[in-house]
Amino acid sequence: MCLVLLLASCQYFDKGGPQADAVARVGDMYLFQANLQGLVPEGSSAEDSLERTKAYIDTWIRQHLIILEAEEQLRPEQKDFSEKLEDYRLSLLRYRFETEILAPQMDTSIDQEVIKTYYNANKEQFELRRALMKGRFVKVELKAPKQADLRRLLRAKREKEVDALADYCFQYAFSFQLPDTNWVWVDEVMRGMDPDLIQKFSFNSFDAVQTVEDSLFRYYLVTQAYRGVGDPSPLSFEVYNIRSLILLQRRQEFIERYYQERYRRAQEEKKIEIYALTR
Repeated sequence: MCLVLLLASCQYFDKGGPQADAVARVGDMYLFQANLQGLVPEGSSAEDSLERTKAYIDTWIRQHLIILEAEEQLRPEQKDFSEKLEDYRLSLLRYRFETEILAPQMDTSIDQEVIKTYYNANKEQFELRRALMKGRFVKVELKAPKQADLRRLLRAKREKEVDALADYCFQYAFSFQLPDTNWVWVDEVMRGMDPDLIQKFSFNSFDAVQTVEDSLFRYYLVTQAYRGVGDPSPLSFEVYNIRSLILLQRRQEFIERYYQERYRRAQEEKKIEIYALTR
């Protein structure tokens, strides 16, 4: 019903004409009623259906006006994309072949020694631009209760005490970082903290409980390890990245060897020929 109303109001075409089932035209390009199938969700009101249909037709007209303008103003050679399309098709074929046929044949096993060797040979690639730390960090309100217990538990090693520290943080802490065996970004752990306050921490004072505060919060820090800006990133933090780099290099070498071997076999099988060039 909405479509009938729209067509009656637009009066784009003569009734019974050669394009009687069209709803819009731009130059020689037509939008037909069949193109609107499924456009309006079931259960839509008549008003919503009409608005959605009109908006779609308007968008189609605007897009095809641009196409019409391009067709009229571009020179024939500017509109010829056959070579580019063929190049694109060939690139997609090669990518699909390398990804789905060749890559699964490649050896992806990488032992820890290979990763360590790569790291030691390329340490300049892993220079830190952000500081890393291992440790614990807790942010509490100045008036938070039992802070003496918090200070004691921050150096906890036994499971029971570590659980007690976690319980305290879940009850009273504004934010916290408790696992002290993983490398974490300092700026992420201390997000929202005044940089001048952060500078008051001595990150190389390992296993010491340090505190700084502002007008609202007290910040507790215990570090186990630290790497600053310009230091080499820890090997354990870069294992995934190194593995990815090694696999990328191995893939490139594997594919190149495959193509070289395939070229050699094609020559032996007389599948390729190079003819004399004529001037």
